[in-house]
Amino acid sequence: MKWTSLLFIFLMPSLVLAGTISLTTSVTTDVLSKNQGQIQVSLSNSGNEAAYNVQLSLVTDYFSSDPVHVGTLDVNKPFKTNITFSANQELKEGNYPVVLLTEYTDANGYPFSSVSPVTLTYKNPYSSRINWNFTIIEISGKKPKNLVLNLKNMDQVSHDINVRLILPNELSSDVGQNNITLGSKEEKTITFKVSNFAGLEGSNYVVLASIEYEGDHHYSSLASGMVKIIESKDFFRPDKWVIISAIGVLILVFIIYQFKNKKIEFKFTKNKKWSNEKED
Repeated sequence: MKWTSLLFIFLMPSLVLAGTISLTTSVTTDVLSKNQGQIQVSLSNSGNEAAYNVQLSLVTDYFSSDPVHVGTLDVNKPFKTNITFSANQELKEGNYPVVLLTEYTDANGYPFSSVSPVTLTYKNPYSSRINWNFTIIEISGKKPKNLVLNLKNMDQVSHDINVRLILPNELSSDVGQNNITLGSKEEKTITFKVSNFAGLEGSNYVVLASIEYEGDHHYSSLASGMVKIIESKDFFRPDKWVIISAIGVLILVFIIYQFKNKKIEFKFTKNKKWSNEKED
């Protein structure tokens, strides 16, 4: 009974301190008739722990804006705000890729982030003729993994394509940008080596890639993929040895405790027998 109580107390902190933050982002945009405008953002937290130090910012080559500091986002208390932006260059009519970066921390100050796709249309929309397919990959430990983006040109003419990879802060890549030429009805793949920089095991991260080309108008799309951080299979990880050592210490304490009890019982029996012989 004592051993069971000891083990329960040892495991209890990890059970009590577990919490989740689950943010949902909704973005509304209008067609731009001028070189400036606003993005309407709605945030909600459906987890069981508040998100702290929440900040929203735009990642884009075409527009300038200031980050919006939200502060604390409590559970089931939606928050709405506007992000004002202006073009930092002359724009052609068409669609432009923008990424909304959401950054926040948990109660312990550990940082998290996520990226959300946004498309801004200047005057008139023009659909891209480039189809895409992103792989879903799993990363274990610090070893990089290949993230493959497949591109198909559905147009009758070739296009010079600019591809830019956008990652949350927890991930990193060897290359962030590629320029390729896709002929008519041609298919090519681009491979990024993605590594886990600060992601937690069990987390899933959305990754994005902007795919752009120009003609008389500007054409773009945002490809969306997924990176899953899974438990490391390396048996010699330091944290595994900490757990194994802790279990070993507990087992050793249990064995010593049991042996000590048996030794006391043996002495008691021996002394009792000796005293009986002496009385005879």
